Amino acid sequence: MEETESMTAGQIANHTFAYLRRIESQLKSVTEVLLRHETRLGRIERDLGDVRRDLGEVRSDIVLVENQMLNRMNEILDVVRRLDEHSHRISMLETPNTVGS
Repeated sequence: MEETESMTAGQIANHTFAYLRRIESQLKSVTEVLLRHETRLGRIERDLGDVRRDLGEVRSDIVLVENQMLNRMNEILDVVRRLDEHSHRISMLETPNTVGS
């Protein structure tokens, strides 16, 4: 207590300004850290947007491939049906008609 009572107004002002400068310095450091984090978060958001876009492209590619596969399967089924019809016709032609004999 004696120490603060013996201090002059100028000394008190010097201590107060030193304290305020220290707070200002800490605030500046915190602001710089927040700016760096904001920059990093911006990059992460941008990268996430790119990932979302890429996933959308992959999904659409998967759908296209699936459609191509289904088209090929339908073509194969159509060929199998025609072959079955032709083999049935051929078997009908090869077997003699015994009804009229």
